[in-house]
Amino acid sequence: MKSERLQRGQAMILLALAFIGLAAFIGLAVDTGILFIQIGHLRRAADAASLAAANQFREGRTTAQIEAAADEFINLNSLNPANADIFICDFTDPSSIYHDAALCPAVGDPPRKFVRVEASMPVEFAFLPVVGFNAITIGAEAVSETASVDLVLTIDTSPSMAYDAACDDGDDDDAWAETNLPGGLGAPDGVADDCGGGQVGGFADDYFRDPNNCNGPRQCYPFEDVRAAALALVSRMYFPYDRMAVVTFDVNAITQINLSTSQANVINQLNAIEVSASPPCPGYPDPRGCTSTNIADGLEAAGNQFGLFQREEAVWIVILLTDGGANAATDTAGNWICPGSPSTPTWVSPFCRDEDFEIGTGAYGYDTEDAAEDAALFVGCPDANSPQPAACPAPGQGAVIFTIGLGDLVTDNRGCDPSAYPPGYPTGCEPDAGEKLLRYIAGVGDDGDPATASAIDPCFGSPTATSCGNYYYSPTGSGLLRVFEAIASRIFTRITH
Repeated sequence: MKSERLQRGQAMILLALAFIGLAAFIGLAVDTGILFIQIGHLRRAADAASLAAANQFREGRTTAQIEAAADEFINLNSLNPANADIFICDFTDPSSIYHDAALCPAVGDPPRKFVRVEASMPVEFAFLPVVGFNAITIGAEAVSETASVDLVLTIDTSPSMAYDAACDDGDDDDAWAETNLPGGLGAPDGVADDCGGGQVGGFADDYFRDPNNCNGPRQCYPFEDVRAAALALVSRMYFPYDRMAVVTFDVNAITQINLSTSQANVINQLNAIEVSASPPCPGYPDPRGCTSTNIADGLEAAGNQFGLFQREEAVWIVILLTDGGANAATDTAGNWICPGSPSTPTWVSPFCRDEDFEIGTGAYGYDTEDAAEDAALFVGCPDANSPQPAACPAPGQGAVIFTIGLGDLVTDNRGCDPSAYPPGYPTGCEPDAGEKLLRYIAGVGDDGDPATASAIDPCFGSPTATSCGNYYYSPTGSGLLRVFEAIASRIFTRITH
């Protein structure tokens, strides 16, 4: 009997020891689960924080503001005890606590907008404090990259960019000339329509309509509004991480500055641009060489920038601004594109293009509008390394295209001369053909698929003279600041690990 009672006591001790061991294993499993849950939570929070920090990696943001954005997203993930430290390649101050040389490019490579976030937080255990192990600090790290931007600003500098100075708009456009130029009254003449029916003072209201008169004193409008908006866009970019090129077009395109990481050089070049004088019209009455809105050439010069100065990790963007429809283009041999010959009525307005907008060659042959459409395919269709939509005839540059229509020559051009058309030639023209072309170009540059540029494009069915998709309309130059700000806000970001 005594032996049996001893055996029963031993069993109780063994059960007690087994229960302690079981409780220890349960506690360890629970605390391990807490640890791994918190590690996963912190990693996800670090990813979100790094993306938020990268979104702030742009002009005008300090490193402290970038770090504050990372901390905010850590806290939004309900990790209040956690904190985040950010690191960038700080070109301006390599001694900064935020500088990480590992994020800097190799010699000869362009800068990239990398942000590294290190996040840490304490994890308190539930059972391990019993054995004196209260908490452990865990950490997570994520690297994000906001897209560097390669942007080509393509601007119309044809003579119509000085056409705001007119005799029939109710404005005293010669006030500056009367005040500042020799031969003036020394003060504004106060007359809003002083040409045609008699001139007050030394200058007519349309004096500054001639680029030879308005370029020097910087009085070519709406072009000065275009310049101001372009300079504002430059201030939104983050040099040297971003690059910018400037292309102008009139009779032909001119690359004013190749893709550059120097903000000062871009600003200087923008300030030096002038409105072009009217072309010499060598073959009048044949319009070849007389027209001055070569949208095709402008787009081709813009697209070539991405091939000549390639940077795969950047977002490629073209912004095209014009105040009229396409009426000039040349082929690969440099010959003017204009249907017909001097013996046929190609000199009748609209010059060198069909009277209506169409996609593809129209009834009168390949024209300047068709050339602009083909140039849009070259810029906007996907590159050779990407799947090709059926509507793309060949690989392109894969760039995003935004277009801007300025003024009523884009939306309500009624400058055709129906009385000059001989029998069998179209009478009149589609007044908003310029806007329809710009919407098509923007549609190609929206998703790289020309088929959607006419059928399911965001602009499909939108009223005339309204912004839609990647197309923006501004009736006056003063509205361009808002348009450029809207485009700048749509430059997107991406994350890499």
